Amino acid sequence: MELSPAPDGPDLPLVTVAVLAYNRRDPLRVNLTKLRDELDWPADRLEVIVVDNASTDGTADMVRSEFGEVRLIRSEVNTGISGWNRAFEAGTGDWFLVLDDDCYVTGDALHRAIAGAREHAADLVSFKVRAPGEEVVFNEFYDTGLLAFWGCSVLLSGRAARELGGFDPGIFIWGHEAEFVARLLDRGWRHLHLPDVVSVHMKSPADFKLAQHRRNLQSFGYIAAKLLRPRDLLPAAGNLMLRVLTESVRRPEILTCMPAVAAGLRDGLRNRAPVRPAVSDLYRRNFIEFSSPLIFARGPLLIWRQRGRADLAELDAGERRDRFWRERADCYPQGTGTLSV
Repeated sequence: MELSPAPDGPDLPLVTVAVLAYNRRDPLRVNLTKLRDELDWPADRLEVIVVDNASTDGTADMVRSEFGEVRLIRSEVNTGISGWNRAFEAGTGDWFLVLDDDCYVTGDALHRAIAGAREHAADLVSFKVRAPGEEVVFNEFYDTGLLAFWGCSVLLSGRAARELGGFDPGIFIWGHEAEFVARLLDRGWRHLHLPDVVSVHMKSPADFKLAQHRRNLQSFGYIAAKLLRPRDLLPAAGNLMLRVLTESVRRPEILTCMPAVAAGLRDGLRNRAPVRPAVSDLYRRNFIEFSSPLIFARGPLLIWRQRGRADLAELDAGERRDRFWRERADCYPQGTGTLSV
């Protein structure tokens, strides 16, 4: 899709780059250097804020000594993803480019993202994400679609960054993207995905890690209990628990994640703020974590019978997952896509 260029000169919007850092001093140095030297955006229309989430590796000293133009905000404790909220409060930009400390954009990426946002009246623009030197994009590893985004890089309008209250501090890490998009859609605002705008994440998606999987499941339980209407919450919660049970047939250690799901549901109920019925229904039917794992698995009994042939079960699950996305092309587009409710 060809986009009209972002305006130049005095009409060029002010962009706040909000970078959250925690014990990644060297990747952060690369990030800030790329922003300074390789991002096509005038320095006088760009403010860079680094929120140091209580790093202990000299991150703050590096920023002070090497990047005097960067505004540094230090936190005494690691607050997780809600640390970005301090940059949202301090920033004065018309737009916020939200980055992990190990993720960057270069060239005309910002021009294209803002042009797309203006053309589609979008308040959130997500990008294609890849690792350095790799053609494989993250969405081929795990497709977030338009119901979430890759949290390492995203563009938010000023009103989205400020009026939605930032990222929910009830989620420490992982899963906040879906929670934020649900609240954005609840306002009637639009999410635009631009696959021709690429951000670079300095590490590839990790292999399976039980602790991360447990944290993800807890976050999804929290999101379901906080945001979904009762008629959608019950099947979504049931599907999360069923997912744990079916996955544990092949990986018995996953059964230890069940208390995390329960904890997430409990905490979400304590922070109930249901979205509109249309948004709740959209997530229950189309968000991959809230739909039945039986869509993807051959079935627990067949998986158990084929434990020595896990490749067959994985192949079947992959094919079904791809079909799930194809059947929901409005939520999981192959190219440029937009969503509002």
